[in-house]
Amino acid sequence: MKRTVVAGSARIEYTLIQTVRNSVLFQTLPEGVIRVYAPKWMRLRDIDQMVRERAGQLLEMGRSVDRRLDEDRRNHPVTDGSTTLIEGVPHIIRLKKGLQSGGIVEAGELRLSLPEPESDPAVRGVIRAVLSARALERIRERVDHYAPLIGVRPGRIAIREQKTRWGSCSSKGNLNFNWKLIMAPKEVLDYVVIHELCHLHEFNHSPRFWALVQHQMPDYIAWKKWLDNHKEDLYL
Repeated sequence: MKRTVVAGSARIEYTLIQTVRNSVLFQTLPEGVIRVYAPKWMRLRDIDQMVRERAGQLLEMGRSVDRRLDEDRRNHPVTDGSTTLIEGVPHIIRLKKGLQSGGIVEAGELRLSLPEPESDPAVRGVIRAVLSARALERIRERVDHYAPLIGVRPGRIAIREQKTRWGSCSSKGNLNFNWKLIMAPKEVLDYVVIHELCHLHEFNHSPRFWALVQHQMPDYIAWKKWLDNHKEDLYL
């Protein structure tokens, strides 16, 4: 639900998402996007007032997000000849103008075709689409490999752009994975797949859970540490 409030000279537009929760969560995203997660029972005028009271803070948080995004994009260019990681290996980005957007991975290159190869957001969008499709294919393959070994039958598998998670598992057995895992070495992707599949046995991080993970991947700690130490490199 789209909502708008006025605080002084500032006009704040935000998306309200009402869920089964006990508190209000404020989220700022690039380009001035604001989301508010609130309990279903809260009155709209009370939520509006909370946004109004935090208007200055939310606007500054949004500017901070945009500054970080600009800095990250400068540090990770997507121009012709720059590189991006695919399965842990640097690939050269090749751009050409075309009527339709698409791309292939071949011979150490990520070859992209799109109507506006000079547009940074457009190039990033095509890279995300190409690598997301590759991630879904690879993850499905690894889920099919490990699920019988672990003795589980997962539900739906989806690829997301998760900000703070590499994977997640719902109580219904549905699995979500961050598409950026396709940038990491194959062993890292395997570790996250195993991690989430083991949650279908143990919906926690108990010693029993980690024993299940280790049974499938004895050296999982090394790849878990790799992911912790290199997460900033898996960026677009």
